[in-house]
Amino acid sequence: MQKKYDKLSLGFMTGLLLPLVIFGVAIYFQYTNSPQIRYLGFKYMINFVPKILSLSICSNLLPFYVFLTTNRMSGVKGVLAATFGLALFVFILFIFV
Repeated sequence: MQKKYDKLSLGFMTGLLLPLVIFGVAIYFQYTNSPQIRYLGFKYMINFVPKILSLSICSNLLPFYVFLTTNRMSGVKGVLAATFGLALFVFILFIFV
Protein backbone atom coordinates (compact mmCIF):
# COMPACT_ATOMS: atom_id res chain seq x y z
CA MET A 1 0.00 0.00 0.00
CA GLN A 2 1.34 3.39 -0.98
CA LYS A 3 1.53 5.99 1.77
CA LYS A 4 -0.17 9.32 1.47
CA TYR A 5 2.07 11.93 -0.21
CA ASP A 6 4.50 9.24 -1.36
CA LYS A 7 4.64 10.20 -5.01
CA LEU A 8 7.57 10.76 -7.31
CA SER A 9 5.94 13.86 -8.76
CA LEU A 10 5.50 15.45 -5.31
CA GLY A 11 9.15 14.88 -4.48
CA PHE A 12 10.24 16.21 -7.86
CA MET A 13 8.15 19.36 -7.56
CA THR A 14 9.35 19.93 -4.00
CA GLY A 15 12.94 19.43 -5.12
CA LEU A 16 12.52 21.97 -7.91
CA LEU A 17 10.43 24.63 -6.22
CA LEU A 18 12.21 24.94 -2.86
CA PRO A 19 15.65 25.85 -4.31
CA LEU A 20 14.08 28.19 -6.87
CA VAL A 21 12.12 30.02 -4.17
CA ILE A 22 15.22 30.35 -2.00
CA PHE A 23 17.19 31.51 -5.06
CA GLY A 24 14.56 34.16 -5.78
CA VAL A 25 14.55 35.39 -2.19
CA ALA A 26 18.35 35.54 -2.12
CA ILE A 27 18.49 37.50 -5.38
CA TYR A 28 15.75 39.85 -4.22
CA PHE A 29 17.31 40.70 -0.88
CA GLN A 30 20.93 40.69 -2.02
CA TYR A 31 20.86 42.44 -5.36
CA THR A 32 17.74 44.60 -5.78
CA ASN A 33 19.08 47.70 -4.06
CA SER A 34 22.75 46.98 -4.50
CA PRO A 35 24.81 49.93 -5.76
CA GLN A 36 27.05 47.53 -7.70
CA ILE A 37 24.11 46.39 -9.82
CA ARG A 38 23.15 49.96 -10.56
CA TYR A 39 26.74 50.83 -11.45
CA LEU A 40 27.88 47.73 -13.29
CA GLY A 41 24.49 46.57 -14.56
CA PHE A 42 22.85 43.25 -15.18
CA LYS A 43 25.96 41.58 -16.58
CA TYR A 44 27.60 41.84 -13.15
CA MET A 45 24.75 39.91 -11.55
CA ILE A 46 24.79 37.16 -14.20
CA ASN A 47 28.22 36.05 -12.93
CA PHE A 48 26.74 35.34 -9.50
CA VAL A 49 23.64 33.44 -10.62
CA PRO A 50 25.28 29.96 -10.85
CA LYS A 51 26.96 30.44 -7.48
CA ILE A 52 23.78 31.44 -5.68
CA LEU A 53 21.76 28.72 -7.42
CA SER A 54 24.28 26.07 -6.42
CA LEU A 55 24.02 27.19 -2.80
CA SER A 56 20.22 27.18 -2.93
CA ILE A 57 20.25 23.55 -4.11
CA CYS A 58 21.51 22.65 -0.65
CA SER A 59 18.03 23.44 0.63
CA ASN A 60 16.92 20.10 -0.85
CA LEU A 61 18.47 18.42 2.16
CA LEU A 62 15.41 19.32 4.23
CA PRO A 63 12.72 17.63 2.06
CA PHE A 64 15.12 14.75 1.39
CA TYR A 65 15.50 14.15 5.12
CA VAL A 66 11.76 14.52 5.76
CA PHE A 67 10.85 12.05 3.03
CA LEU A 68 13.58 9.67 4.16
CA THR A 69 12.66 9.62 7.85
CA THR A 70 8.97 9.13 7.07
CA ASN A 71 9.89 6.22 4.75
CA ARG A 72 8.46 7.79 1.60
CA MET A 73 10.97 6.43 -0.89
CA SER A 74 9.20 7.66 -4.03
CA GLY A 75 9.40 11.21 -2.68
CA VAL A 76 13.10 10.71 -1.97
CA LYS A 77 13.64 9.59 -5.56
CA GLY A 78 11.84 12.68 -6.82
CA VAL A 79 13.92 15.05 -4.68
CA LEU A 80 17.12 13.34 -5.84
CA ALA A 81 16.06 13.57 -9.49
CA ALA A 82 15.32 17.28 -9.12
CA THR A 83 18.62 17.85 -7.30
CA PHE A 84 20.63 16.12 -10.02
CA GLY A 85 18.73 18.02 -12.70
CA LEU A 86 19.42 21.36 -11.05
CA ALA A 87 23.05 20.39 -10.49
CA LEU A 88 23.40 19.61 -14.20
CA PHE A 89 21.82 22.96 -15.03
CA VAL A 90 24.26 24.78 -12.71
CA PHE A 91 27.17 22.88 -14.26
CA ILE A 92 26.09 24.01 -17.72
CA LEU A 93 25.76 27.59 -16.45
CA PHE A 94 29.28 27.47 -15.01
CA ILE A 95 30.61 26.34 -18.38
CA PHE A 96 28.81 28.87 -20.58
CA VAL A 97 28.56 31.97 -18.36
